[in-house]
Amino acid sequence: MQIRRGTRADLPAIVAIENQCFPDPWPSDLIESYFDDRRAVILVAERSEPIAFLIARNEPARPRERAFHIHDFAVAPSCRRQTVGSSLLSELMGVAGTQKVARIRLEVRVENEAARRFYEHHGFSVVRKAARYYEDGGAALRMERHIAADR
Repeated sequence: MQIRRGTRADLPAIVAIENQCFPDPWPSDLIESYFDDRRAVILVAERSEPIAFLIARNEPARPRERAFHIHDFAVAPSCRRQTVGSSLLSELMGVAGTQKVARIRLEVRVENEAARRFYEHHGFSVVRKAARYYEDGGAALRMERHIAADR
């Protein structure tokens, strides 16, 4: 498996993975907009073709502190529990180190136990709950991992 920066040529595969993984997937044009965002990092895991992706954005977290905010992260269902997601997250942490980013944050649906356990396994902790975070009214947990000490 190879982890690399995503390109526009990956858009159809990213959209296909998105559609396989989420009941309310992001539209193609929204995903495509990240390719024009200088602060966005798009990572793709591939074997012979893309099997997973991660989209994060370098954003302010606190005064004088930067954070990667994971906006979208999906592994094709047939490739889960094979360290693909862990590899993408490790690569993002490496990129964070080069960009002097102090933390990584994300939101996860309250009822998504598997995702929450995955993030907790990788050092993330819940910092707050956001009621009615998703368009369908679902609640989210904000999770963060401090990485300043990792560099």
